[in-house]
Amino acid sequence: MRARSFGSDLLMKRSRLTERCLLALLSALRPSSDPASQRLTWSKPPTSILVIKKIQDDRLLQPFKDLCIFLMEEKDMIVYVEKKVLEDPTIANDESFGPLKKLCTFREGYDDLSDRIDFIICLGGDGTLLYASSLFQGSVPPVMAFHLGSLGFLTPFNFDTYQSQVTQVIEGNVAIILRSRLKVKVVKENWEKRGCQEHTVEENRLIVTKHGDNELGKRAMQYQVLNEVVIDRGPSSYLSNVDLFLNGRLITSVQGDGKIEVCEAQN
Repeated sequence: MRARSFGSDLLMKRSRLTERCLLALLSALRPSSDPASQRLTWSKPPTSILVIKKIQDDRLLQPFKDLCIFLMEEKDMIVYVEKKVLEDPTIANDESFGPLKKLCTFREGYDDLSDRIDFIICLGGDGTLLYASSLFQGSVPPVMAFHLGSLGFLTPFNFDTYQSQVTQVIEGNVAIILRSRLKVKVVKENWEKRGCQEHTVEENRLIVTKHGDNELGKRAMQYQVLNEVVIDRGPSSYLSNVDLFLNGRLITSVQGDGKIEVCEAQN
């Protein structure tokens, strides 16, 4: 196969390259036409980073410590971590983790990070990245995920060279892949309804359909989720009847134990 780039020819044998490697090489040789792949451009230099570590995994303590110290002391970054991470007895009782006392902390469900974080670093597997995404119900900052967990389909970075890779992200010298998220609204309709005019109020992620001055009626929780949504029948012993709508139009009805709705891959 012949690939042409910048006026030079490159001869490659398909038998020596997997299709994935071939596509990656060709993408590097010429500008990408994929709208999901773009270059990271900072409007101003990043100053704050959120580090998400897989909980209760002692194998990650040293990588977590090395990364945070590198970010604070060599890159002069403000580093945020979950409060429960620093409350881990292994960290709290070890004097060598003393420099980590300078970290900024937050509590899930209490502290809003939407305007504080420039980008996110995940230490763990795919579940850690999905959890990081769930913390931001609006726009999600760029996420850099190191494969230190059991599954690594969404975590492409190797921690052995974390210093050079993090430096490239801070300098904006990397490509990014945009991913779609699903907006999920869970509606409960088993509330007593009154014969009054109804209107809808949204507070945080709770959507309440009020009937007159009463809050009795429909209640819904709204989420932004990455990867997929599982609709399950729960503790009920009966099959579920699920109606699937797209933009208000009924697409299909499904009867079964549940349904998995998957985001369309953009990479």
